[in-house]
Amino acid sequence: MHTTPAPGRPLAVRGGLTVPYVTAWSGERDVSSAGLVIADGRLRYHVEGPEDRDRRGGLWERWSGDYGDGQPSWGKVAPERHRTAMEHLLCQICAHPASQTKLGVLFLARVRATVGELERRIIGEPPLCLGCAITAREQCPQLRRACTAMRVRKCAPWGVGGTAYVSRPGHQSAPRLVVADATVQLAYGHPMLRYVLGKQLLRELRRVTVVDLDEEVARGLAAAAPPSAGTEPA
Repeated sequence: MHTTPAPGRPLAVRGGLTVPYVTAWSGERDVSSAGLVIADGRLRYHVEGPEDRDRRGGLWERWSGDYGDGQPSWGKVAPERHRTAMEHLLCQICAHPASQTKLGVLFLARVRATVGELERRIIGEPPLCLGCAITAREQCPQLRRACTAMRVRKCAPWGVGGTAYVSRPGHQSAPRLVVADATVQLAYGHPMLRYVLGKQLLRELRRVTVVDLDEEVARGLAAAAPPSAGTEPA
């Protein structure tokens, strides 16, 4: 069974790059297939534990291994850590609580977009704290090419991204599981979600405000700075 590292644990650095909390490692493996069946009108494991489903009923991949096992698999996420970050609105890099102001939680989109284009967008990227947002923009080639920082007042869980399965006759007429679609995104409540094995928790963005990331960081630093010597507190 995959053991998720405690949020906020020290992060690894490889090749001068910080390895985000949600990044998968080469020593981690998807071990879901050995226990999957379609029974009782849904995809399930032969024996399920409380960690196999989220509180809305979505079934999730099982992985072995842990953060730091092997080498970073850049661009690939570990489903359990990704789910933890999205479920609890933790920073995808350091796993501390994401930055939040009266304008909402901080997210980065890997495109240049307007509020109208971002409103009601379905996103699979967890949020960030201010410091790690700068790290993400510096390290990620996609974000270096195009980046929109935004604050989101409402970002309710929307659904699951994952793999859809069907049951088909196999040898000697025994049913077997077959991947029907490896790239589905379905909302909670969709009738076909019961056949999906989750990889990513998705949220819907509402009440979006586009912000300037550098200005946000400058304000955060100013707010955190101690008062100058000789300055009376307000």
